[in-house]
Amino acid sequence: MGGALVGRLGAEPSRDLVFSGVPLALRGVSPGMDAAVRLVLEKQMALSGDRAVSAPLADDLAFFLRQRYLQLGYAKAQVEWEVSGRSAELAVVEGPQHRVGRVEFSGVSPEQVEVLRPYLTRQTREREGRLAKALPFVEGDLQAGLGLVLRKLQAEGYLRAQAAPLAFQENPIGEVIDIRVELTPGPLSVFGSVAVEGDAGVISAAARKQIEALGGQPFSEVRLEGLRQAVKGDLQSRGYFAAEVVAAVPVGAEGTVPASLSVQSGRPFKVVEVRTAEGLGRGASRVVDAIFHAATGQGYDPETLDLLYRRSLDTGIFSQLEVDPVALGPDTLALAVKGELAKPKTLGFFGGYETFYGPIAGIEARHVNFLDTGDSLGLRAELRGTGANGSLQWADPAFLGSRNALGLGLAVESFTFKDYGRHTVSLRGSLTRRLDRRITVEALSGLSLNAVSSDVLTSAELGPTDYGTLTAGGRVTLDYRDNPLNPRSGWLAGARLEGGFDQGGEEDIGFVRSELNASWYHPLGEAWRIALGARAAAVASSGGMAELPIDLRLFNGGGTSVRSFAEREMGPSSARGSTPLGGTATAVLNAELSYQIMTSLELAAFADAGSLSGEDSDRFAREELRYALGLGLRYQLPIGPLRLDYGFNPDRQPGEAAGAFHVTFGFAF
Repeated sequence: MGGALVGRLGAEPSRDLVFSGVPLALRGVSPGMDAAVRLVLEKQMALSGDRAVSAPLADDLAFFLRQRYLQLGYAKAQVEWEVSGRSAELAVVEGPQHRVGRVEFSGVSPEQVEVLRPYLTRQTREREGRLAKALPFVEGDLQAGLGLVLRKLQAEGYLRAQAAPLAFQENPIGEVIDIRVELTPGPLSVFGSVAVEGDAGVISAAARKQIEALGGQPFSEVRLEGLRQAVKGDLQSRGYFAAEVVAAVPVGAEGTVPASLSVQSGRPFKVVEVRTAEGLGRGASRVVDAIFHAATGQGYDPETLDLLYRRSLDTGIFSQLEVDPVALGPDTLALAVKGELAKPKTLGFFGGYETFYGPIAGIEARHVNFLDTGDSLGLRAELRGTGANGSLQWADPAFLGSRNALGLGLAVESFTFKDYGRHTVSLRGSLTRRLDRRITVEALSGLSLNAVSSDVLTSAELGPTDYGTLTAGGRVTLDYRDNPLNPRSGWLAGARLEGGFDQGGEEDIGFVRSELNASWYHPLGEAWRIALGARAAAVASSGGMAELPIDLRLFNGGGTSVRSFAEREMGPSSARGSTPLGGTATAVLNAELSYQIMTSLELAAFADAGSLSGEDSDRFAREELRYALGLGLRYQLPIGPLRLDYGFNPDRQPGEAAGAFHVTFGFAF
C-alpha cells in the first residue's frame, strides 16, 4: 500500500499536521473537506492513545478517514498511507461528491409518502443533523432506510408490503442523485375483536378500554405485544406478581385478524420482608431497610419499587443496586436487595458563567456513608462575580429509620449587587418525604443573620441593614414530567408557604411568603415541543415594604422570568442609581416552542409576560404587565440544558434597554 502512494499526487502540496505528538502529512484533501478530515484524525488519535507512528496506526487512520468520506457522499474515495521514519503520510483521492436529489415514491398515496419519506433518509439525517439542507448520497444508508420504510408499512397493517430495488439516476444539473422508490403495499389488515380468556374478571376497567380500543386498528405484532405488556403491567401494579399474559393470532391471518389474550393472574402478592445482602455495611443496610420498608405490608407494585430504587441510588451510597422479588409462599414476597458501594469520598472542581452571577468557579467535596452511618457530608466553596459563598451540608436519607430525609446546611455568603452589599450566615433545615413517585412534601425552616450596607441607597430603599430572620414553612411538588432534566411531556406543579419573623428594623415584623408554580410540556412530533409555564408569588409583612429587607422582596426579569430584562431589573429602581428595589407581588407567564436541530441541541422561540407590584398598587393590573419576545439555543448537558437566550422588549419604556441576553443553566420554568 505504501509503495503505491509515492508519486501518485506528487504535484499536490502536502499539509503537515501534528496530533498527540505524531506528525502526519496529508495530500489530496480539498479545502471544503479540510475541517472534516482534521476532526476525524484528531478523534482517532485521541481514541488510540498512540504517541508514536506505526503501520497499524496509519492503516486505522486511513480506514476511518475513508469511512467519513463515504458518509459524506464520496462513493469512490480512496485513502492510502505510507510510514516514513517518525511520520505517516495519507494520500486521498476524493473523487466526485454526490448528494440526494429528488425522491419519488410510487404505489402509495400522497399522505403515505409524507409519512414514509423521512424513514428513507433517517440514518443520514440523524448523522448530519436536522437542519442539513442537502444530504450526502450514501447508498448503504438508503438501503437501510428502505428496510425502515417496509417495516413502517408492515407496522401500519400492510403485512405483505414489498419494494423493488432502489433506482438511482444522476441528475443532469450536477452531482445529484435522484431516487425512485417503488412500493407494493398489498392489502391492509386490521384487528378484529380481541378475546380475553382465562381470568378475565381481574382485568381493570382501564386495561379493558385498551383492549377494546385495539379493534379496527391496523394490525401489527408490535401493537399486540404492546397491549400484552400493558395488561400484564396493570395486573402486576395491583399485586398480581405471578401474572402471565399470552397473546395469540391465527397463523397466516390477514384482513380482519382476530386476536386473543390468555390471562393467568394467580393470587395477589404482598411484600412482607426486606432482605439486605451481607457485606453492604451498617450504614448502607440502614438506608436500604428504611427506604424499602415503605413497600412492606403493601401489594406488590413495580412502580413503587422503581421509586424506592431510584431514591436509594440518589443517596450516592451505591454504585449499583439490584432489587429482586422472591416468592415466599403462594401470595407473599420478600425483596432481596444487593449492590455495590460507591466510592465514599469525592472531590470535584467546577466553573462556568451566568449572566447574573458572572464567572463562577468552585470546589466541592462529598463523603457519603460518613463513618458507616448512611449519612452524607458535603463541603462547597464558590467564587462568583457577585461575591463568594461556602456551605457545609449534612443529609440523612433515612431519618430515624423512616422514609423521611433530613437535610441540614450551614452557609456563609457575601453578595454584591449594583449599589449594595450583603453578608449572611444562615442555618437551613428540611425534612422531605416522597409520598409516591410523583408527589413530594417538605417541611422547611431557617435562621439567618444579615448585614447590609450601601453608600447610595436611602434607608427606605434599602430596608433594615442589620437583621435576623427565623422562618418555617412547607412545600409540595407534583411532578408528572417524563424527565426532570429534559422534559418533553408531562406537567409540574408546586406550592410553597413560609412564615417568618424579621428582627432588625425600627420594629420587629412578621411576614408570610407564598408561591405557586405550574408548567406543562407537550411534544409536537419527533423534533418539536411546546412548553407553557405560570408562576405567582406574594409577600405580606406587618411593617410594610419599607421595613422589609431588600433581599426578602420579590423581583422580576431575568433568564427564568421576563427575559427582555436583565436579572431583577424589571420594575422600580433607586432614585440615585440603577438598583432594582423589588416589590411585594410578582407573576410570570411563559410560552416556548422548541425544535431539536440535532442530538442535544435545540432552537427555541419564546414569549414571556410578567408583572411586579408594590404594596400600594393593584397587584395584577393589566397595565403592569411587561413582555418579552425572543429566541434561544439549548445544549443538553448531564446536569440539564445550557441556555443562551435573547429577549426583545416590545413595549420599551424610557430608560429601558431594547432587550437582554442571558446565559443560564436549567429550564426557565
